[in-house]
Amino acid sequence: MSEENMQEDGPSETVLIMLVQQYAAKFGITFSSSLMNNPAHKQKLMQLMGQALSGKRGAVTDADVMGDDQFD
Repeated sequence: MSEENMQEDGPSETVLIMLVQQYAAKFGITFSSSLMNNPAHKQKLMQLMGQALSGKRGAVTDADVMGDDQFD
């Protein structure tokens, strides 16, 4: 798979960085950055950070992201 194709599979890193910056400005970082290494956790983090920024939930924690995952 080419690098170009990999970028099309998910949100760009620029969007991710902007989301994290906005979230951190509002809440600080309340989850482990290592969660970004797992694609499933990264997607969940992005969803939860978006909800937090829109006022639909509070700060995101590791437990919110990992839930019942057995592999971590």
